[in-house]
Amino acid sequence: MIPRKPAVEALKMTMAALLLVGCNQPFDPKGPFEEQLVVYSILSSARDVQFVRVFSNYDLQGFDPFQYTTDRPITGAQVVLTGPDGSYSFKDTLLPRPDTSRYKSPMFVYVAPVQVQPGQTYTLVVNSGRLGSTSATITVPGKTRIDIYPGTYILNEPWEPSIDRIIYLVASVSPWTKGHYGRMVIDYVVLTDSVWKEERIEVPTRISGSEFRTAEYPTLELARYYTASVAYLQSAYVATLNKVYTQYTDTKLIFKRAVLQFLQVEHNLYDYYNIVHGFRDPISIRIDEPDYHNLSNGYGVFGASTLDSLVHHYPDNFGRNRK
Repeated sequence: MIPRKPAVEALKMTMAALLLVGCNQPFDPKGPFEEQLVVYSILSSARDVQFVRVFSNYDLQGFDPFQYTTDRPITGAQVVLTGPDGSYSFKDTLLPRPDTSRYKSPMFVYVAPVQVQPGQTYTLVVNSGRLGSTSATITVPGKTRIDIYPGTYILNEPWEPSIDRIIYLVASVSPWTKGHYGRMVIDYVVLTDSVWKEERIEVPTRISGSEFRTAEYPTLELARYYTASVAYLQSAYVATLNKVYTQYTDTKLIFKRAVLQFLQVEHNLYDYYNIVHGFRDPISIRIDEPDYHNLSNGYGVFGASTLDSLVHHYPDNFGRNRK
């Protein structure tokens, strides 16, 4: 049925009125603000003290979050961590802030002496009072076994001639691990002003010649199998030793040990890391801004990591020692 002309004109006028009303309403890209609880805590097996940070979010007058230079910690919160050995109550304290480019005040944190056990489950409960409470449960990745292939002799005699020799860091992966990261560092001591000073340098996986600006280093990777490996070119290992050796030409130098480390993170920490780093994609531009949290209320993340190491001590007659 074709509507009569007066009905069509009335419909046009109604739609025009609706458009005018819609155009008069202000557009706010930020949307309504709701104050929420924000909690961050990453348990680590590598230390015997654990930390929890408790905040509230904030609303900006403009659109630049870096214009806000005042931290908003929540004081007086009840923070309890429950694990296989019982419950631990966290106490508040102030810690020096390593980066004061934005926030100037010391960091307000909750701390407790807890030695996290790999492979165990922990529950964090935070009661902030005014903003309510939140909780989360995680399982810490289990311990790993680290091996070096073809053997530790290649660390002692890396100058032996060979073609495309590769040093492999090989480690087992825990069932509770979603991401892992392996690296090799070299510890040495150098005599400076009659005092032996301890220093450390990381070994790149590969390098073009001796130009360290071209050096490549391991990154956090998705766990796909029950074993993982990191491949180091022999030339990159030798270049690292030579860099230290040529840096200290007029003083005594002793290489102490090579440390092979393997870090495992559970799925909450891995997912949060990828969200924060934009899925580590240098090409694509995300129009949306996804968020990740595993707390029952509010924002933030409760995660865990396990760090294991294989230590190889250099012999006294190591080829780059200068005694």
